[in-house]
This record gives sequence, structure tokens and C-alpha cells, in this order.
Amino acid sequence: MKNLLFSLIAAGMLIPSDAPAGNTFTFRLLSEPETLDWNKAHTSVETHLLMNLMEGLVQIEKGLKVAPAIASSWKISKDGKVYTFKLRRGVKWSDGALVKAGDFYESWKRLLTPATAASYAYMLFDVENAEKFYKGEIKDFKEVGIKAPDDHTFEVRLARPVAYWIYLPTFWVTFPVRKDLIEKHGRDWVRPGKMVTTGPFTLASHELESKIILKANPHYYGRRGNIDTAVGLIVNDDASALALYESGKLDFLVDIMTLDLKRLAAGRDLKVFPYLKTVYIGYVAKNAPVSSVVLRQAISMSIDKSKIPQILHGQQTPTGSFVPVGMMAYSSKTGLPYDPARARAQLKKAGIDPAKLPRLSFLIPNWDKQITLAQYIQSELKKNLGLNVDVSPYDHKTFRAQMNLFSHSFYLVSWAADYPDPDNFLSVFSSFSGNNRTGWMDAAYDALVLKARGMQDKKAREKTYGELQKILIERDAAILPLYHENNIALVRPRTEGVVLNPLNYLILKNARVK
Repeated sequence: MKNLLFSLIAAGMLIPSDAPAGNTFTFRLLSEPETLDWNKAHTSVETHLLMNLMEGLVQIEKGLKVAPAIASSWKISKDGKVYTFKLRRGVKWSDGALVKAGDFYESWKRLLTPATAASYAYMLFDVENAEKFYKGEIKDFKEVGIKAPDDHTFEVRLARPVAYWIYLPTFWVTFPVRKDLIEKHGRDWVRPGKMVTTGPFTLASHELESKIILKANPHYYGRRGNIDTAVGLIVNDDASALALYESGKLDFLVDIMTLDLKRLAAGRDLKVFPYLKTVYIGYVAKNAPVSSVVLRQAISMSIDKSKIPQILHGQQTPTGSFVPVGMMAYSSKTGLPYDPARARAQLKKAGIDPAKLPRLSFLIPNWDKQITLAQYIQSELKKNLGLNVDVSPYDHKTFRAQMNLFSHSFYLVSWAADYPDPDNFLSVFSSFSGNNRTGWMDAAYDALVLKARGMQDKKAREKTYGELQKILIERDAAILPLYHENNIALVRPRTEGVVLNPLNYLILKNARVK
């Protein structure tokens, strides 16, 4: 224990003696955020920070319903193409400047500008001429269906009706930006002292690989609980994070070490929060030998997913469906079966000898749960197919960089809902998605994704999403869904009103600490 305490102090994980006074809430961050630029952010690590620093036009409330935020109201035209938002009067940025419709206009323009290199730019492609602007086919942004006719009106015109579109402005990439401060500070606009926010908190300090401190925003328009300071401690190691919780240094802890979950199962602090999330393997389809569909299918049929809950102790639900339980188009019948004999027979028929294949590289983040799971998958593929797999764990930033380089045979990652619709899952692997890191593309798949968006008949939409899953997971085996899981967290009894919703948003604005 002495060595553990020394390592925690050396890593800067303990709250120092000069920690902010007042009502402080402390939570764990699994790693250093990749960026706090909300137009560019695209990983779950940023979620707990950005959803407390910022708010947009609308927000997700209980029951996954869309509710007013900075926009007090909105109207949708009869043809379902035009959304007109009316902004609340008097809403201020954290520096006291008024929030204007033009701040949303500049954000959406920046999101769609190719130089921004935003992974989620495609999220706005249903807006009239947005994709053409992104691709350079249109140079003048005034031709895009986004307008701010006055300071309190923001208008969006879609190319066609989209069934779920009202959910999109709840997501952080659409939140407003201050063009004047971005121009003034350049890349440093997201640094403490330079960043301004619209949410219940501001960015007070950011110590790399150590901690991020948020302070209550005095200009926040909405009601708040009594938290003056929220401290995100960056703790990669699960054992260290649990030691911090048990010593009273953390109020909230998710991503608990798998072995500890078994021990903590009966504890009063352990809470289960519903989560629309799927953990999966993504095959880098352009890299040999996994460029072979037959090999990808064989790998998918050679991992016994039923044993995952025993290994991880986190109430995981093994699945063949990428769309999670509780969402339209989920089906327990989706996916290739666990059948090693059939997998070996298919390889033999295709003339593929696993013993003669080069070693496969398996990219994973260096978190305890992922390492445990990867080692199990490695042993399954060796036992059932004779495949040699090298597990390559990296820190979060390097892992994301390696994914972007398409440098491995396959990778282990999760996808959680940004909005509660199957499009958010299945559009990820379209050729126009900035989040498709498999290298797999299919024109017919793309066409079906776009077709499903505009369908008004719910049954027809659901059937189309079922077809998309079969193409993605069975016919071409571009990915292998492994399991769905809830968020399991330790929550200190002194806290009240902490919300971790099914989109993994940690909402602290109504929380209180005793």
C-alpha cells in the first residue's frame, strides 16, 4: 500500500493541499482528453467534460426526450425540412457576452469546413448543400441551409425529412463557438483562461495527464446544484482509481477493474446506469490477410462470446447485433454464430491455411478491461483456428492515432449512442463517415443508410436497418459485435442528483454534495 500511495503522489493523482475550497465533486477520467475543442472531439473521454462545460440549442432529458436548452422553443415545417429555433434572451457566455444565433452559425460552418478535420462533419450532411460544401463542390457557405437571420433565430433547412434529426443539436459538435476568440487565440482557445463556455461550469485548470478542474459558471442561465468545483482526476490504472475512491479522494468512479466488480457487487455504493453501448472488433479490411471476407467471417465464428460476462464480471450481454438492446432494429438473431468447425471448414474450402498466415496485430487501448478481453480473444483464435495474434496495447491518444493510420489487422473499441437512433450506429461504417476506421466501404450500404433516414414508416425503417446489419456483420463481416453493457459506477453516498444517462453524459448541473 505504501508503494501504491507513493506512485499516486508521483503521478499527481491525489488532490493537492491547495485544492479549491467549497463544495467539490471529484470524478475519474480514464485518460487525457484528445481535445476539448467540441467541434473536433469524438471520443468518450471528452464526454464527461464537454457536457458540463457546454450546452447547445436543445438537450436530452429523462426518458431520452429532447427538451429546450439555449433555444427556448422550435418549430418544424409541415414538410419536415425546416427547423426554426428561437434562442432565449439574455443567455450569456461565461465571459458575460450574450449568446447569439451567429455563434451557432459559426460553429456549424466550422464543423463543415474540411480544414477543421472534424470526425463528425458528416452528422450535418442532411442539411441542404452541407455535403457539397464539405466536398468543395460549393464554395459559398451562404448556399448551405443554415441561417441566422437575427440574434435570436437559427434556421436549418434539410435536403429531405430525417426522422431523428431533432436529436442532432443535443450533441456537442453542434454547440456554439466564439469566432472572435478562436481567431484571437488560435489553437489555444480551448486552454484555461481563454475558453468561454455556455454550460454550468467553466474550465479553471488543465494539468496534462493529471487533472482537469471545472468551476461553477457565474453566468449560467439555468438552475444549478451546490457544486462549486468539479475535479476530473486522470487515472489510467483501475487499481489506482479504486484506491482513490476507497480513500475518499473520488466521489464518482466508472470503468472499475473487472476483478474488483465481483468483490464490490454487494456494496451500497455500486450503481447501475443504462447505457446504449456496443463493444466490438473492427477489422481493417484493406489490410491483408483480413482483407479476406472468409477469414473475417472465420474469426467472427471462433470467439465464444458467452464467456465474456464470466471474464469481465460487469453484467455484459453478449451480442451479435451492433445496434444495442432497447433500440429499434436490435435483434438477438443478428450475427454469425459461434461455430469453430464451420469456420475451419470455410477456410479450408477457400484454400486458406491459418498456419501459413502472418501474425495478426490486435490494437487495443491499455485499460485493464480491454487487456483482459484481448488476451481471451487471442487465446480463442489460437485454440480454434491456429491463428497467431499479437496484442498491441497503447495509451488512449496513441491508440486513436493508430486507428487513424489503419495500421493493424483489427482493433477493439466501443461505440455508444450520440443520439438514440440506429442510424447513429449503422451510419458509422458508411463511406462518408469520419468515424469509419475499418477501410471497408460499400456503395449499396451507403445508399441504404441514406434511404432509411428519410423513411416515415417505422416498420420499413426497422426492416432496412436489419438489412444493413446483415451486410455489415454477416455478409461482409466488417465488424464483430461482442457485447452490450451498462455503466457500472461507484457513487459516494454524500452526492445527490448525479445523472449518468444512457448516452454516457455525466450531468452535474443539478447535483449536490453534502
